[in-house]
Amino acid sequence: MVHIMDSITFYLLFPSLFMIHEMEEILLMPSFMSSLVDNSKFKNFKELYSPFKFNLIVFEEFLILLAFLAYSFYVGDFTIYQTIIIAYNYHIVIHVFQSLYLKRYVPGLLSGIVTGLCCSIWIHQLVQSSLYLYFSSILTLLIILLNLALCFKLLNVFYKNSTV
Repeated sequence: MVHIMDSITFYLLFPSLFMIHEMEEILLMPSFMSSLVDNSKFKNFKELYSPFKFNLIVFEEFLILLAFLAYSFYVGDFTIYQTIIIAYNYHIVIHVFQSLYLKRYVPGLLSGIVTGLCCSIWIHQLVQSSLYLYFSSILTLLIILLNLALCFKLLNVFYKNSTV
């Protein structure tokens, strides 16, 4: 099999791919959230969301991603970082299901599909179908989702009486 790029190049490229997806979300999320005004199912989520909080959480996620990349270089083992990349792909699948459920475009879908496909091809070449790694990535995704929920909760406590 011909490798399009070596593993180190891909590991260094991934944070940029992640941020392309996040930038689409940052740009489109405010109008998306305001369009949910009439939908009572999302009332609680709309109350938690603000562009400032969302952007702060994206920044926090990016710093964590970079920290795990640095840690992986330091210890010379990219297993945890690989689970993060695979978890990113799982999270893109969640965007697809969100879009199908809502019967509309959700922020991050297009960039997620494009970057997710690239990541899927490259990571599959690197891990050579390690089922253990793919299953471990589900745990990584759950940790990421818990981090998101905790961040939103903490920011809403911290900014309870604020307009940000």
